[in-house]
Amino acid sequence: MEANDLEKRMNQSLVRLGLGRWSVCWLPDSSCPVRGRAVPEKLVIEIYDVDEGDSWETFVHEVVEITLRSALRPYRILVNKLIEGYQELADGEKDRFIESLNEVFEVARGSPPSS
Repeated sequence: MEANDLEKRMNQSLVRLGLGRWSVCWLPDSSCPVRGRAVPEKLVIEIYDVDEGDSWETFVHEVVEITLRSALRPYRILVNKLIEGYQELADGEKDRFIESLNEVFEVARGSPPSS
């Protein structure tokens, strides 16, 4: 089968699955270290398998991955917000510690701590 025919069928499948913003490029390359990949920045699924049957398997894998990525997005946002909050907390603690070092250095030099 020609690449254009396979791509056309895969792209039609994307439309039927509600992923019509995405497109497929079949780029058969047996030397490629991966079978395929989804490129979210370009909304493109690249398939590198040479065999048509293998290409469909890879296509399905990438479609499932895209769908899961979308479904898991709220959890990724939540985790990132938690990390951001804890980072702010840790930065505050670090700043307080650094500021307290002035007293430590003053005591080490023999000066009374400033109050």
